[in-house]
Amino acid sequence: MSTPMGRSGIGVVRVSGAAALRICGQFLTAHPPLNHRCATNGRWQTLDGDTVDEVVVVAYHHPHSYTGEDVVEISAHGNPIILNAIITMIQAAGARIAAPGEFTLRAVAHGKMDLIQAEAVRQFIEAQTDGQARIALRQLDGELSKRIAAPKESLIGLIAHLEAGIDFAEDDVELPDAQKIADEAGGVRAALERLQQSYSYGRLLSTGARIVIVGRPNVGKSSLFNRLLAMERAIVTEIPGTTRDVLSEIADINGIPVQFYDTAGVRETTDRVEQIGVSRTLETVSEADLVVLVVDGSSDLFDDDLVIYERIRTLQHLVVANKLDIAASRDPAIEKLKPVWISARTGEGLDRLRQNIEVALGSERAEGIAGTILTSSRQNETILKAIAALLSAETALRSGTPHEMALLDLYESLSCLNELTGEITTEDILGKIFSTFCIGK
Repeated sequence: MSTPMGRSGIGVVRVSGAAALRICGQFLTAHPPLNHRCATNGRWQTLDGDTVDEVVVVAYHHPHSYTGEDVVEISAHGNPIILNAIITMIQAAGARIAAPGEFTLRAVAHGKMDLIQAEAVRQFIEAQTDGQARIALRQLDGELSKRIAAPKESLIGLIAHLEAGIDFAEDDVELPDAQKIADEAGGVRAALERLQQSYSYGRLLSTGARIVIVGRPNVGKSSLFNRLLAMERAIVTEIPGTTRDVLSEIADINGIPVQFYDTAGVRETTDRVEQIGVSRTLETVSEADLVVLVVDGSSDLFDDDLVIYERIRTLQHLVVANKLDIAASRDPAIEKLKPVWISARTGEGLDRLRQNIEVALGSERAEGIAGTILTSSRQNETILKAIAALLSAETALRSGTPHEMALLDLYESLSCLNELTGEITTEDILGKIFSTFCIGK
């Protein structure tokens, strides 16, 4: 099944493999036969001639298909009973149910895409924001793979140069200058490091950011939380300490899926329940990608505000001065914290706050690299290993170590880049990537 199980207007069954056309053809009564990329309307029948459903079938002849094999897509009515009957008949004729991600795995095996593009397939399907979808689509188009191709070609050239000098030293082929080769290896490393720096933003874009709203009681944390979500998620009253537990909801900030957390007000208290809430607040802060400290802009700064600020000062944070609508003046002590002034009641300053959140999450660092951004831990770890191997080769060359030893490090770096795109693969790598796919993709 390529469509989710359940009742719908249409359900799609996909079959891939050398026998796909033969197997499906014996159940389909239609003329003309299954031509490449042509939709064929007919009846799906049992071998005894009983009609199961009226279907539309599209055939893709190898190698011009998603998997690189013969592929047949059967669009039937989206009734689980009908679709299961079609699948059972295809199985009885010699096919088997695909493993999770097997269609995409076969596409990689037949050279239709590389591993980076395969990862992008899942990311595109699971995208929750426009930003995630745009990045996944660009990676699916091969933009990241092309970015890696340039330093890889340079690395291959370095290896070839060293190999020639070593292999033909007896034939008066001069060994390349070690310092020059080290400089060139450093250039390749710098290119990979620039790419690796995109991962901090790519990770947020891929997995989402955690933004925790903190402050002492009754400064407007829940009101701000509701404003950022554009919904009345948290209870808001004039009574301090209304929020006793951590609330969370997902929103979209410039394409980044953001999990906002509204927390209990932080203060010294003898209330046992409130103490637990404060403890949970501090635990949540420790796991945040960004902490938003809310202070009351309509009054002077409190000692409790400063205590909280000292706790988050070394973390990525923003200070928000709320209640701009009723602030008669601005306390100089608050101004020293360089706050974003807003009114959670009227919405004034909210756009400016969102812009500050975008900057704090690294949106400016991502400009111009949107198509070549690292988005998975596998990509990041592999690039880091390639960089480390290049650095080792540079060090060896500059310290007079024999060229043969530096060559081993250069080959290690090349192996990492090949592993990144799938030219060198292991069962562990393939299992890690495709185990997260759904069946039918």
